[in-house]
Amino acid sequence: MIITNYQIMIIVEVVFPIFAIALLGYIVAYKGIFGIRDIEGISRYVFNIAIPVMLFEAMAGLDFPENIDFAFLLSYYLIAVTMFALGIGLSKIWFNYSAPEQSVFGMGTCYSNAVLIGLPLISTGLGEAALLPTFMLIAVHSAIIFFLVTLFAERNDGISQSPLAIGKQTLVSLVKNPIIIGLVAGLLTNVLAIPVPRVIASTVDIIGRSALPSALFVVGASLSVYKLAGQLRVAWTIVGLKMLVQPLLVWLLAFVVFQIDPLWGAVAVMMAAMPVGINVYMFAKKYQACLAPVSSAIVISTTLAFFTQSILLAIFI
Repeated sequence: MIITNYQIMIIVEVVFPIFAIALLGYIVAYKGIFGIRDIEGISRYVFNIAIPVMLFEAMAGLDFPENIDFAFLLSYYLIAVTMFALGIGLSKIWFNYSAPEQSVFGMGTCYSNAVLIGLPLISTGLGEAALLPTFMLIAVHSAIIFFLVTLFAERNDGISQSPLAIGKQTLVSLVKNPIIIGLVAGLLTNVLAIPVPRVIASTVDIIGRSALPSALFVVGASLSVYKLAGQLRVAWTIVGLKMLVQPLLVWLLAFVVFQIDPLWGAVAVMMAAMPVGINVYMFAKKYQACLAPVSSAIVISTTLAFFTQSILLAIFI
């Protein structure tokens, strides 16, 4: 494949501002200009207000196609579940991990940073037409993976919850999730043709425009917390499975097996190639399992994403 000067210019215009904002966040946090409490405050604003409002606005104004190819979801989530199972098996064979460690390792191999990095990169790089498939992935991303991780992490625990109880807990968490609330509210507004007063729409637009830069700033600031904490062999294994094997398998299903719409296939592959999501570290802390390799994997994969996502944009533009 020959990359033209035009493609290079487009890639630089898309990728550089995104990672420059993240770098600014890292520098500000690393230098101590913003403390941990400051970063946590911005993070709460991003997840609880800015992104939900942005998703509401985008979903409310989307033009839905007549037919949605649900092979798109199958292309992504069939591989995500496969990667999770593969991660569990490999971590048991290679590292002799316990059940919680296997589950956290497996989550690291399949759980993407879909909102903080995936959303700005894909929406900016592939355009407005990529929003609907991106939202579809975000809507069920956490629910599926969180359920699997909790189920398998507690399978050898004498007081573990039943799959039904875990499913109920996951559903309740999903219903309370501000991001899901924003998506569903926007969808209902769109489908029911609910008019939004101009003054409300203007307010929503202003808040929504702050979402992506704030999210990227939080990503960079968070990297000052998630450090290269050791166990690099395990960390690189997670990164290799997450950023090479997963997108390759998604590409195979999307473009070879199901032959879905090229734009939707590009969204699936780019999302699969996103760095390890920060929520993996939250589960590592919850189960006190794989803290060091997960922290290292987040830093390594987020740094590498600058290059890997640039290559994917060169392919798909």
